[in-house]
Amino acid sequence: MVEDDDEYQEEEFQDEPESGMSFSLFLQEQLQYMPWWILSIIIHTIILCIMFLAIYEEPKKEIEIKIPDIKMEQVQEEIKVEKKLDQLKQVKEVPQEQENPQVQDPVVKEAKVADHNETANQEDFKMSKGKSDFVSDSPFEGKFTNNKIGVGGGAGGMFGERFGGRENLVARGGSKKTEDAVLKGLEWLKRHQNEDGSWGASNFTQCCGKDPKHPGSCDGTGQSWADTGVTGLALLCFLGAGNTTTLGDFQDQVRNAVQYLTKNQDGDGCFGKRDAHYMYNHSIATLAMAEAYSLSNYNAMIKTPAQRAVDFLCKAQNPNMAWRYTFQSGDNDTSVTGWCVMALKSAKVAGLTISETSFASAKAFLDSVTDTKYYKTGYTALGNAAGIQESMTAVAMTARVFMGSEKKDPYLIGGAGLLQTNYPVWKDDKSTIDYYYWYYGTLAMYQLGGDYWISWNDKMKAALLDSQEKEGCASGSWPAYDRWCTTGGRVYATSLNILSLEIYYRYAKVFK
Repeated sequence: MVEDDDEYQEEEFQDEPESGMSFSLFLQEQLQYMPWWILSIIIHTIILCIMFLAIYEEPKKEIEIKIPDIKMEQVQEEIKVEKKLDQLKQVKEVPQEQENPQVQDPVVKEAKVADHNETANQEDFKMSKGKSDFVSDSPFEGKFTNNKIGVGGGAGGMFGERFGGRENLVARGGSKKTEDAVLKGLEWLKRHQNEDGSWGASNFTQCCGKDPKHPGSCDGTGQSWADTGVTGLALLCFLGAGNTTTLGDFQDQVRNAVQYLTKNQDGDGCFGKRDAHYMYNHSIATLAMAEAYSLSNYNAMIKTPAQRAVDFLCKAQNPNMAWRYTFQSGDNDTSVTGWCVMALKSAKVAGLTISETSFASAKAFLDSVTDTKYYKTGYTALGNAAGIQESMTAVAMTARVFMGSEKKDPYLIGGAGLLQTNYPVWKDDKSTIDYYYWYYGTLAMYQLGGDYWISWNDKMKAALLDSQEKEGCASGSWPAYDRWCTTGGRVYATSLNILSLEIYYRYAKVFK
């Protein structure tokens, strides 16, 4: 037993190094006898320690990198401040260095032209028009000059000034009074629109008295067969002021009127009932729908009825001539033809398809009924002008302008001379009051411009602004004194006069 214990003690203390043995030799000897799993643990422990030390050092590197970043930001801020100071110095020095008149001229010119910045609804200026060449004040396509618009090329800017033209209202002959009159007129039309979206030439009085702010009733009823036509005229008034189916203070009135006309279009594309004079109604409604389509950002829902209406209008034209009251009646008259030409021109500008021969045929008819000595235009034939005014001459002039006549066209200059002998004047003698003549004369003289326009515009404003109703339910409208009011009534009278007062921005200038 004692010997066993001694042997055990010798084995137990064998791990201790002899006094003369080196530590490295001892370590080597121990590793040889060490179990493999202990050795594995030691090795992995060493590796983990090394990895920990490596990871632990990373934050120190990030901290060191952030320090120069902060310094860089401070430097950049100092640079920006220095740049701003330099810019301020440069701004102060600009007035002293502006010696080049080419830099100053555009600024002075813009200040003079932009003499008025009035609008009833600023949101209209945000509207997208779709095709840029139709909403600018300059042509952008085709090889043509700025002194014509029509068959020679697609002139731009026919409708666009309704959204920005008020900036130059005074420069073009308008004023705050003309705009106030337009707004009051639109308010009257709004109050007298039927629930189905139409306006009635005869039954508009059923809308009277519904607004407590405008008590009473109106007189001046017309005939019901003209309802489609006066609906088109009223719609044109709202469109002329820049209202669309989606924009403007009167967008509901526009949308409801468009829906009414669409619902009252027959299978051939004709608007309204085919009464004895239905081409009047159809041409005016087509004009309104073409403009509504263009101004409402080329709404596909409006395009279909508008194009169908244009197709019917082109088919209704007498071969190689013009239009009368019904479909290819064989007769022609200047009055209906004027509305048809304007409808087709608006359709063309809107991108709708029209007959290539329509304008040439219409011009041929107008030439046939206009004498070349005084340039007076007849109604259905040479020498049979309707009424005591130069209504047909004014209609023919307007049609020629929008079909592409030159500014120096003898028919235009000669016609303008006739209009200068018969300015708009409000008289007690109602037989001299002709809103129809004043409307077409305003369109023609505005396009000619210069002294023609200045003298006409002054007379037109005086006649219309003073005669607008000021009180009661009729407030904002015009009395049905016109010789044509027996048909169209007060709605017709009010609509034509609103359109005349919208002249400053309704259509862009053709002759620059």
